[in-house]
Amino acid sequence: MAARPAGGFAGIPAAPGFDLTATASAFTPLGGVSFPVAQDRWERLVTMGQIPATADVVWDALTDPQHLREWLAVAHGGWASAGTESTLDFEDGEFFYCSTTRAVAPTSSRPGTLEYLWRWVGVGPATSVTWTLTPGADGTTVTVVEEATNPPSDWRSWNGMGWPGIVDQLVGYLRTGTNTRWPWRRMGPYLQIPLPAMPFQAWEALTSPGAVKHWMQRTSGSLDVDDPMTLMMGDASGTVELRVTKTVDTAQEFPSYMPYVEFELRRPSWRSALGGRMWIEPTGLGQSLLQVFHFDWERLDIQDPVTERKLLTGFWINAAARAQMLFAPQGPPAGPHGWSSGGGGANGQAATAELDFPAAMGFAEKVMGDLGGAMASVLAALGVRLGLFGALAGGPATAKELAGRTDLAERYVREWLWGLHSAGYLDFDSGSERFTLPPERAAVLADERSPLCLAPAYGLVPPLAGMLDEVAEAFRTGQGIPHEQYPDGLYQAMEQMSASWLDTMLVEHWLPAVPGLTEALERGGKAADVGSGSGRAVLAMAQRFPDSEFTGYDLHQPNVDRAAAAAEEAGLNGRARFEATDATSGMAGPLDLVTMFDVLHDAPDPPALLAAAHRALEPSGGVLLVLESNAAADAQDNRGAPGTILYATSTLYCVPSALADGGPALGTLGLPFAELAELAVRAGFTSTEEIPLQSPMNALYLLRP
Repeated sequence: MAARPAGGFAGIPAAPGFDLTATASAFTPLGGVSFPVAQDRWERLVTMGQIPATADVVWDALTDPQHLREWLAVAHGGWASAGTESTLDFEDGEFFYCSTTRAVAPTSSRPGTLEYLWRWVGVGPATSVTWTLTPGADGTTVTVVEEATNPPSDWRSWNGMGWPGIVDQLVGYLRTGTNTRWPWRRMGPYLQIPLPAMPFQAWEALTSPGAVKHWMQRTSGSLDVDDPMTLMMGDASGTVELRVTKTVDTAQEFPSYMPYVEFELRRPSWRSALGGRMWIEPTGLGQSLLQVFHFDWERLDIQDPVTERKLLTGFWINAAARAQMLFAPQGPPAGPHGWSSGGGGANGQAATAELDFPAAMGFAEKVMGDLGGAMASVLAALGVRLGLFGALAGGPATAKELAGRTDLAERYVREWLWGLHSAGYLDFDSGSERFTLPPERAAVLADERSPLCLAPAYGLVPPLAGMLDEVAEAFRTGQGIPHEQYPDGLYQAMEQMSASWLDTMLVEHWLPAVPGLTEALERGGKAADVGSGSGRAVLAMAQRFPDSEFTGYDLHQPNVDRAAAAAEEAGLNGRARFEATDATSGMAGPLDLVTMFDVLHDAPDPPALLAAAHRALEPSGGVLLVLESNAAADAQDNRGAPGTILYATSTLYCVPSALADGGPALGTLGLPFAELAELAVRAGFTSTEEIPLQSPMNALYLLRP
């Protein structure tokens, strides 16, 4: 092996008329002398270069790992030894698995040959590479041939520009003796993903919205031209923005008629965009190869491109695995029990032949959305509890500014902000680095006086999630869960939820909607609220109608205690009182008004409670107001977010607590209009009508004796 002096290899003649620093029009900005000789459509790429060094010197630079690491990559294993395997590590996140098949050193009269198979990061098919070093009077002619078994036609686009750079890099190292590993790295990573499907079928499956969200980790945007798509890169590496600049559909472009997209990638640390292309080609009957590559790294003008390449390579490696999972057979999992998640097959075999992958990906997109919503709800619950939404409603803020407004730790605040920005709750201005809660969103998240405010609902999430163990056990036993086993935070959240409509709607809209009711209460009437909780409705009515008397009934003693304390603080002791009494037997009349807000479906005996209200009402003018969930007559029509929220609340609280009280456990959505009207008739009421509400969650009913 020839030693490498500091200034280059000894015995190398002067460069024969070429300048490595000059700009070459064919391969800007490489400025080298190597060039592609042949770019066969399917199988072979040939690149040549003339090196002003003897063949043995070039061979040493090519085969000795100590030299190789200075101009190409770090070799691990048996590099350049026939019959051995190794890894070429470019130390930027990319590496090649290699298997050397031939290594013959050159002599003064015979060319040297190095032949190996290599496979990029273990993804995609292997290709064969053959280096031939031919000695000559003026140095060594280097020929590199890369061959593949039926590779896609555009494979040559990447390697056609990559190989001249590699050979010129070798030339630069031999001339200077200094590290020249990075100048050619204008392109990459280059991804090849083998798929067990015909190209058109695979392309349709992979580019569907659900599939893109899964394998590319999309959080927003689409593959439509000029619709910025945000991709999660994984770990703590943040996001990357992909914007499609051109899309070509199947059968639209000669000569291959294969579909492809061209795109740009942007990261916050990049000053410009990185180019990219994604396409698919057939590789055999029922087989295809999805490919992605990047170019124009020199345009980014970033300080540490190696780190960025590592992150991007890691993203695509993981993306390749996720893409292949979409087409993997869904057979029975390994294990002694022969359990299968697919079902429908003989002997436990999963019935996967009929699986509709685009439909599965569409559902996967929904599940990802639901999981994202669940995580966003937890972050939102934190924001409500800590006052972050309210503080941000006061004006745009950086993480540091918002931390100052709320007296919280900036590092936690910054992560919370980015989390809810990702969920679409907050906007971000990159110029000022400030986050914004627009007024329309503040009305939902921060303004307690707004009838649209849903912020208190987030308070249900932690206490209900904290009851999963108890509810799971109730599923097994069929028993109920007493009210007192639920955390007090649940009832506080329910009170805050009720406040969003009781404080803004009850006395201003609901009561005036009943002819003659407000007049009766202004003259001095009597009313009762069943299931009064912490007394919100009673206190609101007592303040509005100072000449009337109001009684709240609730079976949960802590609620009664809180309500009594609130009445005393408000100076309403004489006109607002609360009893831990079963209203079925303890409600006294005659009353002008009875209210039941989200109570009847949870009652131990709904018919008996309605009958008690009927007995207590003044026969000629008393009325019963019942607030229930807005339930469809047919349960299968209770769909969408409102239905999901209400059924979840019912599963985790309403049904278990009602069963513990010995009730029928109608459930949160168990009293649609027809069911309520039937119960009302049996209790003696003569009419049931619905009072229109602008609410997707609630329905208000008026019952008359």
